[in-house]
Amino acid sequence: MDHQRKLYFFESALTPNTFWVDLKKIDFASTTGQVKKLDLGKGQSITYSGEVSGDFKVTPAFKFQGA
Repeated sequence: MDHQRKLYFFESALTPNTFWVDLKKIDFASTTGQVKKLDLGKGQSITYSGEVSGDFKVTPAFKFQGA
């Protein structure tokens, strides 16, 4: 995580590459933002490289399980 530049880095133990999310490109507003996820595939079979904020797909919100 680079707090100065607002970048979140991800490196998998399964692939030799690093990718990152530019958090400045994500809409976190409660009125206009959407729930999205970055699908890594089963067993992290989808490989990403570089900046991936545009690869997130709209998805239903996560439903929390009660205690």
